[in-house]
Order: sequence, then structure tokens, then C-alpha cells
Amino acid sequence: MARISTKSLIQFCRRVGTSMRAGVEPRRLWETEARHAMGGLKRPVERVKEGVLRGETVADSMRACDGYFPPLVTEMVDVGEKTGHVDAVFFRLADHYEHQSQLTRGFLFGIAWPALQLAMGIFIVGFLILILGAIPGAVSISTGEPIDVLGIGLVGFSGAIAFWLICGVLIGGVVIGILAVVRGWLGPAPMALAMRIPMLGTALANLALARLTWSLAMALDAGIDARRSVELAVRATQNPLFMSREPVMLDAISLNRQFHEAFQEAGCFPAEFLQMVETAEISGTTSDALQALCKEYEERARSALRWLTWLTGIGIWMFIGLIMIFVIFRLFMVLYLGPINDALELTKHPGRI
Repeated sequence: MARISTKSLIQFCRRVGTSMRAGVEPRRLWETEARHAMGGLKRPVERVKEGVLRGETVADSMRACDGYFPPLVTEMVDVGEKTGHVDAVFFRLADHYEHQSQLTRGFLFGIAWPALQLAMGIFIVGFLILILGAIPGAVSISTGEPIDVLGIGLVGFSGAIAFWLICGVLIGGVVIGILAVVRGWLGPAPMALAMRIPMLGTALANLALARLTWSLAMALDAGIDARRSVELAVRATQNPLFMSREPVMLDAISLNRQFHEAFQEAGCFPAEFLQMVETAEISGTTSDALQALCKEYEERARSALRWLTWLTGIGIWMFIGLIMIFVIFRLFMVLYLGPINDALELTKHPGRI
């Protein structure tokens, strides 16, 4: 079963949290949710309702939905039910995922206009290939062949279609490559390499550390044991590099090592982060310090994403500019300098006229 979307999860957590805080009876709450649920959410909510009606906990019922709800959500709901603060847990989960969603939307909105310009540039070049290949008499004087805008043999309708397909494949390959790195399809090595790139690496690290500190603080506040807290926090980072080092950190925790020592054993966390966690543990304010650290990393991530958005836009504009300059240069050579050179060549050899 596919996982719930971030937007649906935020709305779901806020609705359930509001109903619980208002004192709505659990049976009625889940019957209402099941009745109004739509799309992919309907079947999982039906399962939760059926589980609650059988006397199961909400967390156990959510776990029975074959991974539809993220592990962090089910674990926090479980703790919330045991401590009597499940409504507050749902609200905090909604706030957390809302923040992550805002960061993603901000980045996508920032590169939307450059991406549109790239699409327009690709369309214009393809349209030139189509038009110059369709106009009767639009041929090179020297060769008598249709004008080749790019110089790679793409002319006319078939050339335009081929050009658009090539661009689509290249852009699709870039998108798939990015997803492969972010989601760890190729293992942790590509993410480790990406995190060494200036600006990009900063944004990736800060986003992951913001999730880690928030999740760890929330787990500790809820009374979850140290090993399970680290496990949840590391998986909440959604960073393949950090997640690949999870066994090392869990082994360290099992040996009664402190959090900063476990993170240090992983060998992939910034020295500043390790120092802050160590200071928090020494002062005995680990949870509060992690909450403050989470806000700091969230702000850093927001700032890094702004810069990354700007740099991405600049990169797209430069790419478009290079394509346009190349096309203009090619048209100048073919339509202006080419005929002049051909005419001069003919004057040198009058017998060819």
C-alpha cells in the first residue's frame, strides 16, 4: 500500500487532534472519519475504525495499514495514548509535517518560473527546427539541404519531435537521478557526495538535522527509551547517509553510550551538532536543548533553501541563455555568413556559375 501524502497527513492529524481535544467519543470520531474519507485515505481509515471498534489502540490499528502511515506517526500516537496526550501528539505531528511541506513548496515555487522559461526555450528551438524544415526554399545555398539549426541533423517535423523527446529524456533523467539520490535508491554514497557540494550539502544536512532533533526531542519527551528514540529520529531524517549508519548508533546506545557519543560513532554528523548535543546532555536539558536546536536548524535549512532556489534559477537561466546564443550563432552562420562565403567562392571560380 502506498504511503499517505504529506498534505493528507497534515489534514488528517489536525482533524483527529481537534476532535480528540473537543472530547469526541473515539467510536464516533473514527466512524465520522471513515464516512468522509476519500481516495486512498478511505481504506486505511476504515481499518483504523474497525480496529478501534474491536478494542484495539489507535496506534496498533494504524500499524495494521501496511505502512500507509509513517512509523514516526504510529510511534508517537502510541506514546500519546499511553501518556494521555494523544491530541497534543496529533497537533505536533501536523505542525511538523506542515513545516516540511512549506519548505518543499517554497523551493518548488522558487524554481517554477525558471523551469517555465526552460520549457519555453525548448519549445522555441523545436519550433524553429519545424518551421525552417517546412518552409519551401529554406535550404543552404552550398549544400541544397534544409537548414539544420543545431547542426546535428534535426530538421522538419521529425527533427522537432526528436529534439523535444531528447530534451524530455534528459530532464526526466535528471529528475529521476535527484530522486534516486534523495531517496537512497543508489545507496548512501551519492548522498554523501551531494552533501559535499557547497550550498546543496548545507541545505540537505540542515533539513535532515532539523527532522532528527525534532523527532528525538519529541520521543524523549514522550518517554520512549533511548534506543527506540534514536531509531525513530534517524529514520525521520529521510537522509540515506544518516540512515545507513543507524546500526552503528544503535549498537553504541545498547552499550549505554550517550547520544553525542552514538552520533559521533556514526562518523557523518557535523562537529557543531555533536558539541551542541554533548552540552545539552551535560546540562541535563537534552529535550529542551534539542527543541531549540531544531528551530535553529529549521531556520538554517530555510535560508539554505532560499540560496539553493536562487542558484538553481540562475543555473537554468544560464542554460537557456547558452542554448539561445548557440541557436542565434548557428542561424547567423547558416543564413548570413554561409551565403556570403558561397558567393565569394563562386566569384573565384566563374566557371562554376
